[in-house]
Amino acid sequence: MDFRTFAPDRVSTPAKLFLLAMIFNGVANGVINVVLQLYLMSMGFESAALGTLSMMNPIGAALLTIPMGILADRYGKGRILLFGFLMVALQQIILLTARSIELLMLGFLFIGVANATGAVIGPLFASFFDSKDLDRAFGLMGFLNILSISGGSLVGFVPPLLVANYGYSLQSSYWILLAASSLFLFAMLPLLVMAIRSVEESKKTGERPRFNLRSKGVVAKFSFLNIISSIGLGTFFSFLPYYVNKKFGAESGALGTLYFVSNFIQAGSNIIAPRISQKLGTLKTIVASLSLATPFYLLMPLAPNFTWLSALYILRIGIANICSPLTSSLFLKLLYDEEKATANSITMMASYGGNIVAPKLGGQLMEQVSLDLPAYLGSGLYAIYAVSYYFLLRNEKEKGIEQKQVEV
Repeated sequence: MDFRTFAPDRVSTPAKLFLLAMIFNGVANGVINVVLQLYLMSMGFESAALGTLSMMNPIGAALLTIPMGILADRYGKGRILLFGFLMVALQQIILLTARSIELLMLGFLFIGVANATGAVIGPLFASFFDSKDLDRAFGLMGFLNILSISGGSLVGFVPPLLVANYGYSLQSSYWILLAASSLFLFAMLPLLVMAIRSVEESKKTGERPRFNLRSKGVVAKFSFLNIISSIGLGTFFSFLPYYVNKKFGAESGALGTLYFVSNFIQAGSNIIAPRISQKLGTLKTIVASLSLATPFYLLMPLAPNFTWLSALYILRIGIANICSPLTSSLFLKLLYDEEKATANSITMMASYGGNIVAPKLGGQLMEQVSLDLPAYLGSGLYAIYAVSYYFLLRNEKEKGIEQKQVEV
């Protein structure tokens, strides 16, 4: 197998440092994904409270994502990303020390502020590569990030071992793993600093930040798609640990195994996505991936046990995530260089807007109506998302192609 068909032709040293930082971030997120909701449940929080906490994340992101994008285009993406790291540090301190819902809400708000600075990650990473390599570059980053998340998710086996062999309570064992995730997050800082220093960005520090957006139609279309996607996925999947615990009695070990296997499959999807897009085209690959994944989402609430639900979850995420690196790559190809951070911040804000609605809606539906209803609602929205992708973007042209035509 020729690895060059999956990876860019050249990966510079700064790009490697950036990828290594993303690996550490993935390990930390893998740990947090498995234990955070279970940790909060061990303190007595139910789905409605979890929905309220989860809602604070996108609120913080929605308020600051566009300002962060504008500032990044004006003063440099690296500075904004380092500010986001400070917010990550504050969020971890609060999550590890807070016991009241008010303080935890503040912690989740800081998560949202940190996520707002994430608007610069895609444009910053893209700056390490030529346009022709973007599909493979984002496929590689997604592959490595998901593998690292898979590794982090394996710690789901640790809490039962700490309880059985060392006398820890479940709550304290979850806390230990959250504390360990902080070490990986802090290890990102020197890597990001070294990678960012190599990026040459024009900074007009004598001018006030201005709103720079030429591709308004493209941004509007992707914003709509992101809203539908975030509501369709968030109403159900943001409560997956809660759902499987309440319905099947699954604990962190079983959940960690599910995340490990599904993330491993997802990593494979990311790495083969550029090869498929070379044959079918980027847009057709995205639409096919989303359409084929929708039936497995619809069947998940009908699963009779955790094993069947796991199989459907793995199939859905494996097929759906073929499109993950391609959506980022396609969006950036449809933009001019000087507007990428601003445009990305707008579409991310739209996604966060959907995520404000999704956890509150899903949590209330699970607690007051049915555990399964959010899955039916989400799968219906996901079908709309797949169809909309094709009809909204089929006539859009890459900006690089348009610029070459003008030069000729």
